Amino acid sequence: MITIISGTNRKGGNSLKVSKFYQAILKEKGLNSQVLDLCALPVDFVKNMYGNHTTEVTKIIKENIADVSKFIFVIPEYNGSYSGAVKLFMDGISPSFFNHKSAMLVGVASGRAGNIVGLEQFTTVLNHLKVEVLSNKVLISQVDTLLDESGMINNTVSIGVIEEQIDTFKRIHNL
Repeated sequence: MITIISGTNRKGGNSLKVSKFYQAILKEKGLNSQVLDLCALPVDFVKNMYGNHTTEVTKIIKENIADVSKFIFVIPEYNGSYSGAVKLFMDGISPSFFNHKSAMLVGVASGRAGNIVGLEQFTTVLNHLKVEVLSNKVLISQVDTLLDESGMINNTVSIGVIEEQIDTFKRIHNL
């Protein structure tokens, strides 16, 4: 199982659409995945940080983080970096839940750079948590022009880049 983390708590954001697009591609390639939408976190998640988790938060962590060894982080650009929602989420979970796991990163931006700076900063965080990060990061620039009415990416070049990233991850992990 792969957990795809939609890295914003902004409802209706493009990160969730990209996360669901990744899930569809993974399914086509025979890989099981689930999407964790940070919008779905309980409103009182902050109160449940640092080991004081409610049953609901413990269930989210168990199903989406603790019992999973591979992740895809879809990280939108916020002020030239990654979102506070991602920072809060990562800070609220024991680092041990991420140790010795692996991840792919996807940057999402309405601008030109695809959140390259935010992905590099987040890579440092993941490496500190002993997460192996695939070097092939996908940078999705001008995301709002690449999504069709149903929220799917309709650009063949972008689809090819995404499939190459997934195929590399699949090959490395013998999936």
